[in-house]
Amino acid sequence: MATPAFSEESGGETALAQEIRARILSQGPIPFREFMATALYDPTHGYYAGETQRVGKEGDFITSVSAGRCFGLILARRLASYWREIGSPSEFHIIEPGAHDGALCYDILSEAKTTQTDFYKALHYHLIETTPLLRSRQKTKLSPEFSDKFSCHASITDIQQVTGAVLSNELLDAFPVDIVRYQDGKWHQLTVGLDSHSQFTFVAAPLSDQLAEFCRDLENNGFYPEGYTTEFNPGIKPFVREVANVLTRGLMITVDYGHHSEDYYHPDRTEGTLQTYYQHQKSDNPLTAPGEIDITCHVDFTRLENEASAVGFKLVSLGTQASYLTNHAKHWLLELEKVMTPETPTLLRQFQTLTHPAMLGTRFMVLEMERTVEK
Repeated sequence: MATPAFSEESGGETALAQEIRARILSQGPIPFREFMATALYDPTHGYYAGETQRVGKEGDFITSVSAGRCFGLILARRLASYWREIGSPSEFHIIEPGAHDGALCYDILSEAKTTQTDFYKALHYHLIETTPLLRSRQKTKLSPEFSDKFSCHASITDIQQVTGAVLSNELLDAFPVDIVRYQDGKWHQLTVGLDSHSQFTFVAAPLSDQLAEFCRDLENNGFYPEGYTTEFNPGIKPFVREVANVLTRGLMITVDYGHHSEDYYHPDRTEGTLQTYYQHQKSDNPLTAPGEIDITCHVDFTRLENEASAVGFKLVSLGTQASYLTNHAKHWLLELEKVMTPETPTLLRQFQTLTHPAMLGTRFMVLEMERTVEK
């Protein structure tokens, strides 16, 4: 794995590592979700807080958005089609939590403006980002072309109830998680402490009430071997509740790494799904260089679907990104065959990247759920 850059003043470690170490020395081991939240979202030294380019060829990982405008193009057409299905309401709001620098918003608005003009007139796009720097980048990217079509928010709770869609791309995999391990015949929570050399290490601790309930549910699935380790994402339920509070009618579309529950918690998946990325190199040690490496954890899509169903959403589709994009690109692909343009080869290459099993096609799952008006 490539080595993260450290400042010489830090003695060969990140500034955030020093802060977390001081916290542990003061209060003892901390939950892993606290370590992960600090590593990713600390306002000064967190992974997403600085000026460093994190996404794309020059960053640490490639996303469907950074692969080109094809991803946003297909989503724009899917949303325009849905807008017509529900009667072409005069206002249709797209809400994107974790909108990063606004690249997906730009691609969706551009396609709607060019090919879905009736839909574009009804459209308003809400970008959600907690980081002021990223909200500033959004405004720079989208102004002045779309000045009257977007707004930037620090929280989804800033938005009034709307009809539209809540769209997230690689958001839930960055929610801080708890880690549990089956050891010595019982379940433990893994917290983060310090070893005899003051290096970060996992420390077994008693389960919280929430994790105890989670582990009881796991045991209903069967026998787990000694050392079996997995994760619990406590942020999924609150996220879905926030979506339901804002979206009175419309779609929740979630694109992310993930599995169905039976695959996620299969007894053979003994080391969980937690992983890190740095300069396109993958590792499974999340305690290294906090603030300099990306930490992700796959999404339990069965649980996400169940939580959304509990607040009034109904399943539309759940499958691979390849199947979702191919299904909603049918008419567009036929159009490309009829009218070739100089951009056509580029778009087809992007589509292949997004859908090929060896590329991004099976790396991501897409969950689409709908909330309808009660009759």
